[in-house]
Amino acid sequence: MLHGNDSFPTLLIMNHIESGSVDLLSNLNEDFTSGNFKFNSPEDDFFSPVDSLENPASGRMKLVRALGDEFDADYVLFNQIIDDSARFLLEGQMYNTRSGGMVRRRILDVTNYYKGQMNEMRLWVGDVLNAMNKDWVEYREMILFPDPETIVHDKTPAGAMARSLTVPGWGQAYSGKNRSAIAWFGLESSLAATILAFYSEYDRSKKVFNENTLLYEASSEQYEFDYYRTEGEKAWQRHKDYNNYMIYTAATAGTFWIVNSIHAYIVGPRPKKDILQKWDVIPPEKFQEE
Repeated sequence: MLHGNDSFPTLLIMNHIESGSVDLLSNLNEDFTSGNFKFNSPEDDFFSPVDSLENPASGRMKLVRALGDEFDADYVLFNQIIDDSARFLLEGQMYNTRSGGMVRRRILDVTNYYKGQMNEMRLWVGDVLNAMNKDWVEYREMILFPDPETIVHDKTPAGAMARSLTVPGWGQAYSGKNRSAIAWFGLESSLAATILAFYSEYDRSKKVFNENTLLYEASSEQYEFDYYRTEGEKAWQRHKDYNNYMIYTAATAGTFWIVNSIHAYIVGPRPKKDILQKWDVIPPEKFQEE
């Protein structure tokens, strides 16, 4: 619950806006009737990363209380908007001047849309004052959240899965998972090489068996019968063994092939469903240097 000295709470708003194109004073006074706004330049202490303090929530207690006394304010709102190419970063910190502690914080990384900085500031202050205007929310959604049916994604999980069904590891490489791609391709390659080696032994054993069978049938001495029969039986056993080895290895390779394609789907590229993404709470270098 917000408290206030009068009917409405008094908020001391301190902004750091890189573009300098947002007229918060006039806009906030027009948009909200449930708060009294005072504006002042941010104190230098607010520019140090709040998370670097030993206790971020109460690390600026003395300063906040002093500002509350000086400006007769119930709350202090420190806002910073940092332009970053096609996006902008917004961080809002709300402090209670009675306790001096931070009671609310908002961190936002959003695509830079038309009049977006002012609109996001409205949404932040509206959330603080519990005075949200649905038009602001709809305006953001209209621009930032296209109809999902019309979105065409360059890469999809299904595309990754189809590629790995064709060539093991291709789907992972398609998704940028190069180490995983190498591992899967190496595994399937080694299994394929093993199958070929078993087939070579299987084929050789079959030929040896056939040769000993012919020699056995052409023999006239008992010791030759015994020798070629023994060698033929050994070759036949090897023939059966390598046949089984091929079957088991092929089954393993097939199973891993399917698992590989499922894995490619799981780690495949996903479209962003939420455009509002949190960003690192440590301000960018260009802001720290200011």
